[in-house]
Amino acid sequence: MGSKLVCRMQKVKKNDVKGYQIHNQRERESKTNPDINASLSHLNRDYINAQHISYMEKWKETFESQNESKRALRKDAVYFNEFVVGSDRDFFKDMDQSEKERFFKVSTDFFKERYGEQNVLYSVAHFDELKGAGAHAHIAIVPMREGKLQSKNVFDRNELKALQSELPQYLQKHGFDIERGKEGSKAQHIDTATYKVLKSQEAVLMAEQQRETIQGETKLLEAKREDLKELFEKVERIDSLEYEEQKTIFGKETGNIVIDREDFEQMKDLAMMKVPDMEFKNEELQREITVLQSKIEQKDDKISNLQKKYEIASAQAERYKSGLDEVVEDRVSELLEEKVTELKEHHAVQLTREIINANHYLEEAEQMERKLGIITRNANVLESEKRGLEKENDELQATNEELTKENKGLYEQIQKANEMMKAWKERFDQAVEKRVSDMLNVVRASVHRATREWLIEKLPDNQKIGLDHMTDHARISKRANEMLPEIVEERDAMIKKRERDRGMDLER
Repeated sequence: MGSKLVCRMQKVKKNDVKGYQIHNQRERESKTNPDINASLSHLNRDYINAQHISYMEKWKETFESQNESKRALRKDAVYFNEFVVGSDRDFFKDMDQSEKERFFKVSTDFFKERYGEQNVLYSVAHFDELKGAGAHAHIAIVPMREGKLQSKNVFDRNELKALQSELPQYLQKHGFDIERGKEGSKAQHIDTATYKVLKSQEAVLMAEQQRETIQGETKLLEAKREDLKELFEKVERIDSLEYEEQKTIFGKETGNIVIDREDFEQMKDLAMMKVPDMEFKNEELQREITVLQSKIEQKDDKISNLQKKYEIASAQAERYKSGLDEVVEDRVSELLEEKVTELKEHHAVQLTREIINANHYLEEAEQMERKLGIITRNANVLESEKRGLEKENDELQATNEELTKENKGLYEQIQKANEMMKAWKERFDQAVEKRVSDMLNVVRASVHRATREWLIEKLPDNQKIGLDHMTDHARISKRANEMLPEIVEERDAMIKKRERDRGMDLER
């Protein structure tokens, strides 16, 4: 029968943090835990922190770096959850020190992966407790989730059950022959007793710390009382002061007293004080001392009771570890077998029905599992299609961006083309007008020449001689003016045709 894993959780509140720090880091010699061998304490190791730390300061850093809630913490808030991880002595018996350390290092890695390395406050392995808990580790988790401190939600019942199964599986994958602890088995009883021992030790440490505080206050009050006592002694010495009456040279008393200067200074200091007030303060101090002494006695009684509880818890742990639970477990198994046999004999029909129902439920479960498989496959197909559509959408978006860039470039080109067409039109219009003007001049010249030739040809020779130039010019001009409308109409027709052709080109 293989060794069982021990994994127990404890909720740690604000007032308990210092006690856990003192115990885990061995900050003072324990007078209440005989299981600790101080000569082996150098073997203890923290897998998170390279040296001793202040648990509260590191907790504040972890909390404040993730906290998003504006609400103040409750007074009873759980600051962190500490897990005690270990097994029985047989599991560690044949291991060398390096393998023991690897066991707790792997356990620490499990908690770091599961809850985030930033939330692991410490992981302290103790190898110096020869009895009681034996080799074990204290692993603390700050239960941060979604920017809040919420131990109740992080470590609910389902999570704690999952830990009991998944931590041993994780350790098995790393080569450790260890099994899951069974609910109600000896492993649980051993761990319960072990934890009682640890809690008893912590309670005794806290009580001792409170007693030391009270003793320090008592010493201060004792010192004050001693000062007052010295002062009262000075007052009592006033009666013994030596003095003499001051007299004139004729022997007459002046009413003055002559005393030593040192005595006079002492009397002056005492006169500045109110003796009744000092007496009242002395009585007050005496009452406070009496109350504190009573508290010390109560703390001593409490420490004595806690020590007894610790001894009882240690004895219980030893009894559990000696095999008592194994005997109980065997006896329970026998009783269960007898009860099952009796039930089979007296309730065979009922058991048969239950078996049939169980098979029916099993078939339904298998059907549901098949449906779940189909749904899962469909979900995978849909997910694959979704990824394909997302990819196509990305490609279309990229194409759209490219087209947008191209359209922008084409628009700029069209703008440039329109500007070029406008400039070309202006140049063309100017050229046409010049061409028409030139044509008019040519036509006028041609008409003038033709008319002149016609007149020379048609007129008699006697009329040719002395032909008045102005008359000749007037006739030529008249003929040219008759032809001009036709030329202008032809020019306008050419311009309209050119504009129609240009409009058709722009539409294309």
